[in-house]
Amino acid sequence: MNMTKPWIDPLIIKPKRRVSKVFIHCSDSNYKTHDNVATIRKWHVKENGWPYVGYHWIITRNGVIHDGRPLRLIPAAQAPHNTGSLAFCVTGRDWFTAEQMAAALHLCLKLDDLYSHAVTFHGHKEVANKLCPVFKYRAVLALDESGHMRRA
Repeated sequence: MNMTKPWIDPLIIKPKRRVSKVFIHCSDSNYKTHDNVATIRKWHVKENGWPYVGYHWIITRNGVIHDGRPLRLIPAAQAPHNTGSLAFCVTGRDWFTAEQMAAALHLCLKLDDLYSHAVTFHGHKEVANKLCPVFKYRAVLALDESGHMRRA
């Protein structure tokens, strides 16, 4: 996979709360006008009435990793599995870019290092009756059966 860096490397300061899982989502929309943080913020804040975007990061089609919800806050992304987790969303429904996959891998490698390889990675569909994320996240992240990243 091409690991060029289209993203701005996110500054991640480990929150004081306990984190053991990272959940992966997709936005369920291929519309170009939905490929931005402002639209997801509108869906979550204005339409759902939440105080923040539900995800900690949003990865747009150009591979940029955008900040969403502050890390000190529990996500609003996969109830009732939000406690003890972090969450990110890759924009798209049924097609995604190589830049997004490279950025998702980069973000997860960074989180895996930050948590000394103790966190596990999961798709939203593992805890909800959803298809999200619809890309092959287990292959992209080289996850084992329990959700740990296989590191060479």
